[in-house]
Amino acid sequence: MADESLPVELKLGLRAGSVFYFQTRELNSPEPHFFVVMNRDPLGTGLLLLTIVTSKLDKVRLRNRERLETVVEISPAEYDEFRVVSAIDCNVVLEKPLSDLADLVRRKQVRYHKDMPKPIFEKIRSSVLASPVLAEELKQLL
Repeated sequence: MADESLPVELKLGLRAGSVFYFQTRELNSPEPHFFVVMNRDPLGTGLLLLTIVTSKLDKVRLRNRERLETVVEISPAEYDEFRVVSAIDCNVVLEKPLSDLADLVRRKQVRYHKDMPKPIFEKIRSSVLASPVLAEELKQLL
């Protein structure tokens, strides 16, 4: 699927742990969000599995109070692209066709950020795998 029409930035830089910042209609918020690519072969499958980063820690903690092991909090000291302590609810994984991200890149509606550091990425991955609500088929792509 390493499609010739893909922007070169994606062909070269898209991998598990990539971080993007963009707006998407799948979220209720009109604000752009950070997203972390979770699947190991997004180029090969043509599919992105994205975790969503939020600064609304209280909402994430409350929503997951029975399963806090599926919440990962990341401070700006751990990942300096974040300005505030942020959280990922690992019970929510957005499935997005690679072509959607390619369109955003072509329209210059996405910002690239440095990859999530390996130890933090592994913590997110473990929490996604621990999620009682995500489908096994999805977890197998990680």
